[in-house]
Amino acid sequence: MYFKKHKAKAVLLCILSAIIIFFAVNIIVSNCILTYNEYTVETTKIKGQTNFVAISDSEGRSFGENNSRLAEKVKDANPKFVMILGDMVDNDTGDYSAVVDLCNTLTKDFPVYYALGNHELSFSESEQGMYLKNLKNAIDNTGATMLINEMTDFTTKDGDKITIAGLKRYPFFDYDAPNYDNEENRLFQKYLKQEDESHFSILMCHYPETYVWGFDKYNIDLMVCGHTHGGLFRIPFVGGVYAPEQGFMPKYSKGYYTNGNANMLISAGLNNSQNIPRLFNPLDVTVITLKGK
Repeated sequence: MYFKKHKAKAVLLCILSAIIIFFAVNIIVSNCILTYNEYTVETTKIKGQTNFVAISDSEGRSFGENNSRLAEKVKDANPKFVMILGDMVDNDTGDYSAVVDLCNTLTKDFPVYYALGNHELSFSESEQGMYLKNLKNAIDNTGATMLINEMTDFTTKDGDKITIAGLKRYPFFDYDAPNYDNEENRLFQKYLKQEDESHFSILMCHYPETYVWGFDKYNIDLMVCGHTHGGLFRIPFVGGVYAPEQGFMPKYSKGYYTNGNANMLISAGLNNSQNIPRLFNPLDVTVITLKGK
């Protein structure tokens, strides 16, 4: 009997140890290892095929000296262009040296487009204007293009034109009702006109909750977002546990979503959130292939 009791305790201890080790390894993997998530979007609006990388939410974190590990991971995907979806600066200090280092490397090989997130916009009203001016100057000096309620075009090797727009904030907050006379809405309406054209259009918008707030009613070829950190903890076969503005068990936390009109892809980001570690949720370098059909 004595032997059986100790054997049972030993088995239980081994099981508990294995569980602890399993979760510890997963936390390390989810918070330290850069991984690819790959998606293919088929469309009649392009003739050939092209691909791009989308990254977001590093929050000032640097991967290696001069962000070299992240730069190499992006370059190894061999994209035709790169999208940076915001929240790439340190929210506490405003330091943007890590993303400047990244852009300095990437722009040697690819066009790079940068849209703002809430961290780039989190400073006081008196500080915000100068901060954004300095950030934009630093990014522009790397050769990257910061799109603040602006649009530009990219042409593929097959001659397909792709319009890329960067939206600063949600255009339809109640305080701008009923006319919503703001720069965001002017850009959004201009972007929507692209949907009447034959070429493909991409909307860079940091905030996927805008899909819930009404963007899902529009014809949007592809909206590319960040912000959710993949739901932070991911429950296998269920999804993310928490996302800003969506709360617990968010409907939209990572991956590709479509309702037949509006199409959205969420990158799970490159850092934890408020020092809460990620779980079952590796750091995300998102690779999107656009394929003609």
